[in-house]
Amino acid sequence: MFFENLEDIYEIAKKTDFSIFCLSSSNVNIDTAKFGRNSLIVSPNSHGKITIDSVREVIDFCKLKRAQQQFIVVSPADTMNEQAQNAFLKLLEEPLPNYHFILITSTPSSLLGTILSRGELYILKEKNILSQAPNYDETIKKYAKLLISAKSKDLSKIVKEIAAEKEFKKSEKSRKFVMEITGAAIEILYKSYFSTQNPNFVMKLPAFLKLYDNLKQNGNIKLHLVADLC
Repeated sequence: MFFENLEDIYEIAKKTDFSIFCLSSSNVNIDTAKFGRNSLIVSPNSHGKITIDSVREVIDFCKLKRAQQQFIVVSPADTMNEQAQNAFLKLLEEPLPNYHFILITSTPSSLLGTILSRGELYILKEKNILSQAPNYDETIKKYAKLLISAKSKDLSKIVKEIAAEKEFKKSEKSRKFVMEITGAAIEILYKSYFSTQNPNFVMKLPAFLKLYDNLKQNGNIKLHLVADLC
């Protein structure tokens, strides 16, 4: 779903238990003053990361039952390392009364698929950002588009083509190469939906987000390219 203004984040968050807001990188640091005293803002440490220790503090904060609405804002959420994201998942397993979790990110694909699947995703409607063509190497864009349009029976053939590329043959670069293709596909789907409002593009997103997540976790590259996109 799209939203028009940064000021809308607070009103949207009040209506959802868990929401994810996708902003351009220049707008990631939003004004959190509207959330007031009943909020906990989770930010990166001096090394630019949100670690599992920060998430454990959030878990402790959420152990108390509270009568007033509480807002947990994680920004930018893509700085959570994998351990922190897995710990954060525990907070989502059982909804807590009066607690609202808000993730702010410029790259939803960097979040675990299991996190994305549990939240409501909102994308800031910025024409100057979403109308720009994806800035990727032509080879990356070619395979991203092939995977987006591929039917299940064609996936094996496309995977063989990808595996024949020189970047894939370099074992130390193969995973990065395929993750770039997957990331490009995700961006193309977002922007295609923005320009056409065709829901088919949104319907394809979960499979590519799942693929990106599995590749990030060192899953078998060729296997997931076929299995996750079937």
